[in-house]
Amino acid sequence: MHLRSRNNGSDLSRRRERRRSERFADFVLTEVTYPLDLRLPEHTHELACVALTLNGYSTETFGMRRLERPEETVLYRPYGEPHWDLIGNRGARCFLVEFDESNISSLAGVNPPLSRPDVRRGALARLALRAYCEWMQKDDAHSLVIQALAHEMVADIIRSDCNGVRLNAPVWLRRVKEALDDCYAEVLTLTDLAALGGVHPMHLARAFRQHYHTSVGEYLRQRRIEAASDQLLHTSKPLTEIAVASGFSSHGHFCTAFKRVTSLTPSEFRQLRR
Repeated sequence: MHLRSRNNGSDLSRRRERRRSERFADFVLTEVTYPLDLRLPEHTHELACVALTLNGYSTETFGMRRLERPEETVLYRPYGEPHWDLIGNRGARCFLVEFDESNISSLAGVNPPLSRPDVRRGALARLALRAYCEWMQKDDAHSLVIQALAHEMVADIIRSDCNGVRLNAPVWLRRVKEALDDCYAEVLTLTDLAALGGVHPMHLARAFRQHYHTSVGEYLRQRRIEAASDQLLHTSKPLTEIAVASGFSSHGHFCTAFKRVTSLTPSEFRQLRR
């Protein structure tokens, strides 16, 4: 898995999971079983990965972006993306297909990274499950079949990326997003933001989701949590002061919103990440 701690660059010393791996040409296949309620601190991986959840449940958090991994879903994770993991109360068993993203993407004429971290179902999950079944079968043809399926997975990621490319956001929408980035601690309404962009609020809501893949309100909440996270990590300010400075109406509102996004209370986040 080529797991690296972000804090000191060395291999994480505590391996509390069971795993077995095998290499097939450009790909490394791994089955890993994680114990329940395991938390892995922030780390990175040297290889890109397609990870199928066979059993159980887990989440991976990239910055403030939390991705849920229930059974029969696939996580695509580019190499070098800092993240931390939380395993659910039933543990988790996963099948990983890892590869050197720069080598594979150069063969396809695509500049890495192929995609940002994402959880998917559909074709990619079906391909991963077929590869796992082939790995279990161990007949004379399984090596060739596994390599073909792994390349199909990469092709599916590239195809999904190309089909999902959107036009650059218009100038007025970028102006609204900049206002959210700069004034996240203020009381902002959709009407005010629409007036700033010179459009109807309904048009703003639709265009914002189309280009930024989230709602205006969710983006604002995310910015506030990012600002609060930075203060939790780099200051000793009390939680109430951080909540107000980040735009939350109260300490309780801050704690509720923060845990919904990160699965941790602000105090737990400050302790875990330091």
